[in-house]
Amino acid sequence: MLPRRASLGLRLTLAVLMGLGSVALPTLVMPPVAQAYTSRVNLYLVREQGESFDTLVQRSEIIARAAIQRSFDADVLMTDVIVTIIGDNQGISVPILTVPVSRGEWRLSPDVTQWAKYFEASRYLVID
Repeated sequence: MLPRRASLGLRLTLAVLMGLGSVALPTLVMPPVAQAYTSRVNLYLVREQGESFDTLVQRSEIIARAAIQRSFDADVLMTDVIVTIIGDNQGISVPILTVPVSRGEWRLSPDVTQWAKYFEASRYLVID
């Protein structure tokens, strides 16, 4: 039989270990919290000679769609993507469109025209 003092020390040690174990166990068992974040992509698109503004916008939409899909495919933790297409015409650069979209929205409707915000004033800056 252990002396009373040793028995008390053993019980105290056991209580501390059990108490700390119950605190440490959840941190060992639970996975780390996922951190979501937003990707911002700026792409420059050079206007072809004689290309109309409407055609430039159409090319911008195609490129934006590919950039959004590529961003979501590249990183599963990415929750939001903001793609901005900047048109360049003879050294003048202006934003054509920007597409802010979440992964959930994109999954439901992968249509750039639904989420895009167009900069109509840029039409006048790219006219020859």
